[in-house]
Formats: sequence, C-alpha cells, structure tokens
Amino acid sequence: AQMGAKISASDISDAMSTEAGRRAKEMGIRNAKFYTSDLESVKGKYNTVTCVDVAIHYPSDKMGEMIQHLCSLSDERVLISFAPKTWYYVILKKIGELFPGPSKTTRAYLHEEQFVRSELKKAGFEVARDEMTATNFYFSRLLEAKRI
Repeated sequence: AQMGAKISASDISDAMSTEAGRRAKEMGIRNAKFYTSDLESVKGKYNTVTCVDVAIHYPSDKMGEMIQHLCSLSDERVLISFAPKTWYYVILKKIGELFPGPSKTTRAYLHEEQFVRSELKKAGFEVARDEMTATNFYFSRLLEAKRI
C-alpha cells in the first residue's frame, strides 16, 4: 500500500478489521480499505490474493472449496499459508491433547501439502515458491502460486 497498490483486506473479526484500518490511517495509507467478512463471502477480482493463517480454521473437507474460491478471485497470483500435515505435527497435536485446560492442543487443522498443491493446479495455478515459517510452537507452509 505504501508503494501505491490498492489494497482490499477482510477479516472475520470486526475488531481486527477496525484495528488494521486504524493502523493504516496512522501510517498515512489512504489506498486501503478494510472490512469484516468471512472468507466465503469475499467477492471481486484482484491481481494478488493472500490468505495467511486462515486455512488452519478450515477442516480438510472444506479446504479444497476454499482454495478454489481464493483462486477464482485472483487474476495473477495466490499466496496461501497452512499448517502442513506431517508425522511430526500430528504427534505434537496428540501430545497437546494430553494436557487439560486452556493450554490444551490447538484446534488448528493440518492439511496435506500435496492436496493443497493439486487444488491450486486444478484452479489453473502453479506453485512458483514455497517457504516454511516457524516460531516456538507454530509452523506453517507458505505457497506462492501464479496463474498458468
């Protein structure tokens, strides 16, 4: 946005959308609009569609539909992050289930990377770049896919 791109951003949380708008205004950004919406209700056409840290809230049976929707909004590029389903992360979740209370295992859904890649391909996109991101207890795969 600071380089001149028009930005349209949504979040399911009204508080987060409002806060993002406030911060953008503080930074002098005028070419960005923020609104509250669930992912399925987002409409329009965009050069780039990003979906970061949202796929963890989608069960596997809804993931393909969500990827197809995101791709239908993009003319050029999709960036999507998700928690990859690997033996290591599956074990971490199982260990977390042993502990009661608020620190209990995350409700994040893990997704097979090959499935995500195949859904992007089915929608006419090809993965151009991939990265792993990690903090102490959070891991995600980030894919950049370009329309072919």
